[in-house]
Amino acid sequence: MDKLIYIRGKDEPTRESSKIEFEFTEDLDIQEFKTICVRLAGALGYSPTTIKKGFGDDCLDDKKDNKNQTKLLFD
Repeated sequence: MDKLIYIRGKDEPTRESSKIEFEFTEDLDIQEFKTICVRLAGALGYSPTTIKKGFGDDCLDDKKDNKNQTKLLFD
């Protein structure tokens, strides 16, 4: 199991997330890793416009049908 951890600077107290942690399997392809990075950017409060500029216009494509995600939600 691999982890990607973001820890916000400890010097300044904040009401926002101080730690964000993603756990994922070691066999991710680059597209799956990109998806995790996009989610991290969103969790850190970056706007959808900024995320699209950094990761490409299709990274937040709501029209994509993720059948595996839908299956997890409704099973």
